[in-house]
Amino acid sequence: MSSIMRATAGRVCAASVLALTAGLVAHPALAAEAAAAATPTEEKADYGVRVEELTVVGVTGAAAAAPVKASLEATEPQAIVTRETIDQFVPQTADYTEVVLLAPSMSGMSQNGPGFYEAKTTLRGFSDGQYNVTYDGIPFGDTNDPTHHSTSFFPAATIGAVVVDRGPGTAGQLGQASFGGSINIFSPEVAEAFGGSAALTYGSWNSAQAVVKVNTGPSDLLHGTRALVDVSALRTDGYLTYSAAQGANLLVRTVTPITDSWSVTLFDTYNYTRVFQDDNNGATLAQVAKFGKNFALNNDPTSPSFTGYNTVKKHTNFGYARLNGDITSSLHLENTLYSYYYSNHTLSPQDVTGTAAVDKAIPAGDIPGYFKLNYYHVYGDIARLTQDLPFGELKAGLWWETSKTKRARLDFDLTARTLDFKETCPKLQPGVICNRGAASFINYIQGSTWDQYEPFVDFEWKVTSDLTVTPGLKYVHFERNLNSPINQGSGTQLIDSATWTKTLYFLTANYRIRENWSAYAQYATGFLTPPLSTLQVQIPDPSAEKPQESTNYQIGTVFHGGLITVDADVYYIEFKNKFQSVTGAVGTPQAGETVFFNLGGAVYKGAEAEATVQMQDNAFVFVNGSVNSAKAKGGATTIAGVPVVITGGLQIAGAPKWTAAAGVIWKPGDWSISLTDKVVGEQWANEGQPSNFKIGSYSNVDLTVVRNFGRWRAEAAIYNLLDSQKITKITPGSKGNVIGPGDQYYFQPERSAQLTLRLNF
Repeated sequence: MSSIMRATAGRVCAASVLALTAGLVAHPALAAEAAAAATPTEEKADYGVRVEELTVVGVTGAAAAAPVKASLEATEPQAIVTRETIDQFVPQTADYTEVVLLAPSMSGMSQNGPGFYEAKTTLRGFSDGQYNVTYDGIPFGDTNDPTHHSTSFFPAATIGAVVVDRGPGTAGQLGQASFGGSINIFSPEVAEAFGGSAALTYGSWNSAQAVVKVNTGPSDLLHGTRALVDVSALRTDGYLTYSAAQGANLLVRTVTPITDSWSVTLFDTYNYTRVFQDDNNGATLAQVAKFGKNFALNNDPTSPSFTGYNTVKKHTNFGYARLNGDITSSLHLENTLYSYYYSNHTLSPQDVTGTAAVDKAIPAGDIPGYFKLNYYHVYGDIARLTQDLPFGELKAGLWWETSKTKRARLDFDLTARTLDFKETCPKLQPGVICNRGAASFINYIQGSTWDQYEPFVDFEWKVTSDLTVTPGLKYVHFERNLNSPINQGSGTQLIDSATWTKTLYFLTANYRIRENWSAYAQYATGFLTPPLSTLQVQIPDPSAEKPQESTNYQIGTVFHGGLITVDADVYYIEFKNKFQSVTGAVGTPQAGETVFFNLGGAVYKGAEAEATVQMQDNAFVFVNGSVNSAKAKGGATTIAGVPVVITGGLQIAGAPKWTAAAGVIWKPGDWSISLTDKVVGEQWANEGQPSNFKIGSYSNVDLTVVRNFGRWRAEAAIYNLLDSQKITKITPGSKGNVIGPGDQYYFQPERSAQLTLRLNF
C-alpha cells in the first residue's frame, strides 16, 4: 500500500464508517435482519461494584468476532479487547501496549521486538502520563509523574481483557491523569472448575517463552475457594544488537465465597526483568549509517555502547484484597485494599551517542557512567457503595493513596568499576547552598512522598427504560512532599511540599435507540497534577503552578447486529495550563535556573470509528480509523527575563494526525486465520511541525494462523510481514529544526515470527 493510499485511507476511514451506520439506519430491512440475528445481552463494563471479570457474553456473529468493539452501555468512546482477541492477534510475548494497538487513535511500538523493551503508547495524541492505566480498577504508575513501564508489571499472560476508554469516564473512574482517558487492564478469569494450560513459544532472535496456568476449582477444605496460578518466563536476544532481555512473572488470584452475597478476592503478582539497554537509548544517524537500523549495543569494552555497561534490572510487586457483597438487598459494598512497588537498578554510560564533551574527571580512555536507583512503594484503598433505587443507582466512594519514593544517581567509572568523583556545585542563587561538597560522586539523593484522596459520587438515573443520564462529582486533593539531601539538578538540600486541589464535574447519557443500537454523549472535566520535576530546582515555587486541566465533549453511537457491528464518535477536548520550562536569563534573580510555568495548551478534536462485517458464516472483515487533530494553543509571555512565544495551530509533538487498521478473519472448522494492517499517520518529533523532524506514516502487517487439535492448539505468526523498517520516533538533541549529532532515531523491528504450542487440560 503506497503512502498516498495509506493517508487517503486514514482520512476517509472514520467518515466511511459513519456513513455505513447512517446507511444501516436508513434501510429498515437490513437493520431488522441484523437485529434479529443478534443477541446483544452484555454484562455492563462497570469498573466498580460487583464486577469480577470484564466479559462480553451472549453476542454472536460480527459482534463476537470483532477484534475490538464497544458496549451498547458505553457512555464514552471505548474499545473492548477480549482474551480471544489477545490470543489471536497479539504476540505471545507482548505487553499491554501491543494489546491496545488495534484500537482507533492508538500508536506506539517497542523497537526491540514485542515485549522485549518498554514501549510508550499514545492515545489521541496524549502521551503516556497524560492518561491513566489501571489493573482490575486500581490506577498504577510512577511516582515522579503517572507514566508507566510496560514490561515491569503485567505481561500478556497476566491479561484477561483490556478496555481503552477514550475519555475521563464517570466520577468513579480513578487515576491522577483523568483528562486523557484510561487503559483498563483486567486479570485472567478464575474458573469454576479444575483446568489449565501449558504453552511454549519460540521465535525470531532466539526468543523463547513458557507459560503455565492452573485453575484449582473450588476447594471444600477452604470454604469453596477457587484459585488461579499463572507462571511465565521469557528470554530473547532481541532485535537490537546485543540487547538481550529476560523476565519472569508469578501471578496468584483466589476467590473465596463467604456467604451467598459476600466474597473475598486476593491477588498478588511478582515480576522480574533484566534488559541490556542504554538508559537513554536510540541510535544516532551516524551510528545507523555505520552499523544499521538495529544498532544499540556492542561487545567492545572501550566503547560506551558495550553491553556490559548498559544493564537495567527491575522487580515489581502488585497485590490487593477485595471484599465484595450486599449490605442490604439494595445496598452493595466493594472495598479494595492494595499496594504495589517498583525497584529499578540501572547501570548506564553518561553518553551512548559519542557526541558529548569528554569527561576530564576520570582517566583518559575510561568510560564515564552512573548507577541509578529508583524505588517506590504505593499503598491505597478504594471504597465503593452502590444504592439501588427504583429510578436508578447512586454510586459513591473514596479513593485514598500514599506513596514513598527513594531515588539516587551516583557517578561511576565504568572501565575501572570505581566511583567517579566528578560532581561539583553549579552556580547557585544568593542564599542557596550546595550540599555536594567541593567534589562528589553523588548527582542526587532524593526522597519524596504523595498523599491523595478523591471522594466521588455518580447518580445513574434511569429517566426511562431507554435513557440513562449520569451526573457525577469528584473532589481531587493531592499533596506532594520532597525531602532531598542532594536535590536533582541543583545539588542543594531541599525540603518542600505542594498541594493541589480541584473539583471535577461529569455528565454522561446513554440512549437505547433500539435493542441493539445506542447513542451516547459525555461532558467531563479532567485534571493532571504537576510532575515531581517542578520541585527539582533551586528555588521552587509550587504556589505559582497550576495543574493541567481539560474539558471534554463527546458524542457517539454503537450498533451490534448479526451481520455487522459498528461504533463511531466525534470529540472535542480543550487542554490548558500546559507545563513549560526555560533557563533564567543572565542578570535576572533566576539566572541559570530552570523555571517552570504554565502557558498555552492544546485543542484535541477528531472522529473515530470501527466496524466488523460478517461476509460468510466463518469469514469477517474489520476496519477502524481515526482523524486526530492535536494542535497547540498560542501564547506569549516573559519568564525570568526570557521571552517565550508559542505558535498556535500546529500539531503537538508526538501526536499522529490519523490512524487506520484493517483486516480479515477466517475461521474454517478448527482453523483461525487473521491478516491485519495497522497504519500510524504522520507526526512530528519536535514542537512546531519542524520539517527536519517530521515522521512519515508507517504500517505494520501481521499474519496469524491457528489450528486446534482437541486439547492442543498450534499457532504460527509473522509480524511486520512486509518487513517495513520506517522511523517511528525521534528524540531531538535540542529544540528547533536543526538536525544535531546527538539526535536519536527509532525504527520498526524487522520481520519476525513466533511458533506457539499449547496444551489445555
